[in-house]
Parts: sequence; structure tokens; C-alpha cells
Amino acid sequence: MRDIRPTVFQILGDILGVPADVLSPTASVSSLKYQEMAAAAIACEKTFHIELEDERIPDLKTAGAWVDYVKERIADRDDGRPAPTDQERESWYY
Repeated sequence: MRDIRPTVFQILGDILGVPADVLSPTASVSSLKYQEMAAAAIACEKTFHIELEDERIPDLKTAGAWVDYVKERIADRDDGRPAPTDQERESWYY
């Protein structure tokens, strides 16, 4: 599996308003508001063609936790279910 950390850090950095290269796996992202978490989740879903579970998103308190969760979902994405459309994913958050 390719290293997804730079891409996830870029997504989080853009939302947090910081350069991705200042983030580390232990960097706290607990300052993200609900809408920012939703935006990060949607960006990850679109970028990696995965579906994130809404219930897990608030528990992702560090940049490394986001990376780990995205990796987990990439590994699980071939579970036989069709990937949701962009419209379906966006409707979950708004």
C-alpha cells in the first residue's frame, strides 16, 4: 500500500490552515469543529474512494488517527458493497 500520510496530512492541514509538513502523527486535530471534521471526511472519501463511518469521526483526535482510520477503510473497501456516490456521501453530512 502506498504511503497515504502526506495526502491525509495535506487534507487536514488545508482545513486547519497550517502547512501539511508541520503535522505529525501525534499532532492534535481536536480543534476541528463538526463541519470541519465533515469536510475532512468527505475529502478523504473522495480522494481515496472509501466510505468513512460517521460515528468514528469524532474519535479521531490526532493526525495519525486519521491516517490509521483511512488505511483501515482502504483495506476494507473491497468488501463487496458498491461505493457510494458523491451525492450520497455529501447528503450524510449536510
